[in-house]
Amino acid sequence: MDVISLYLIIEQFQIRIFRLFEADINKYPTLSSLAFSIYRIKYLNKYKIPCITGEIYRNIKKSYTGGSVDVYKPVGKNVNRYDVNSLYPSVMSKFASPVGKITKFNGDILKYQENPFGFFFVNIKTPEYLHIPILQTRVKTKAGGVRTVSPLGE
Repeated sequence: MDVISLYLIIEQFQIRIFRLFEADINKYPTLSSLAFSIYRIKYLNKYKIPCITGEIYRNIKKSYTGGSVDVYKPVGKNVNRYDVNSLYPSVMSKFASPVGKITKFNGDILKYQENPFGFFFVNIKTPEYLHIPILQTRVKTKAGGVRTVSPLGE
């Protein structure tokens, strides 16, 4: 009986997804790939996601380091703790994403655009007094591996 119930649930899910988004769940091996397809169908509209290769791809890839995970021991009375899961989908539905044609630019973009939006390769100098640095980067270790760190400095 459990197998029949599961089949009926999946069948209803398939029907609803197709009615809402015209997406066939059988074409996507994971829920993540289905969600990405729905995002493209419902939210991208006139924009396309280009296939990025070469130097631009490598630079953008370097900027994605995953979430920063720290452990804090809160001290106080009536302290509430919250853990947010799957925040990316809600953010993607409410805020703009850099999509469309990729243009490589060298120089000071503020001379040409008042509010530039996209991916930028920049040099950053953090204040030395930061107790908890938040900007992440990857560094090679002496052992030959790669670690994600949040350093101070330049």
